[in-house]
Amino acid sequence: MMPLGVGISGAPFWRNWKKLIMEIPQKLKEYIDNNRGSLPPITDPDEPLQIDSLGLIRLIAFLEKDLGYLVENDELIPENFATLRKLSQLLSTKTPTGPTGEAKLSSDLSFGTQARRQELQ
Repeated sequence: MMPLGVGISGAPFWRNWKKLIMEIPQKLKEYIDNNRGSLPPITDPDEPLQIDSLGLIRLIAFLEKDLGYLVENDELIPENFATLRKLSQLLSTKTPTGPTGEAKLSSDLSFGTQARRQELQ
């Protein structure tokens, strides 16, 4: 038998889940749920997100373009995107700048795009 409040139906779980949902923008939760292929929506903050490499690139682009969160290169580790709780912890260290409308590469990953832009101008 589980101690009172330990299962997912206990008050502590739902209090923590509700707090987590408040920390994860609803638009982000919907994006993740809608882009998991045949997997059902996330119902547990510690449930693996099961994002493949292309899905991760798309998620980062969404975070930057639609929500204004800049993800630094050193933050691009699987642990930060393993669960909603881990993603929430990462985003809690950031202040969104607002939707940018475009995802940006950090300067050390631009591979000469700045020089190419200057050539085109």
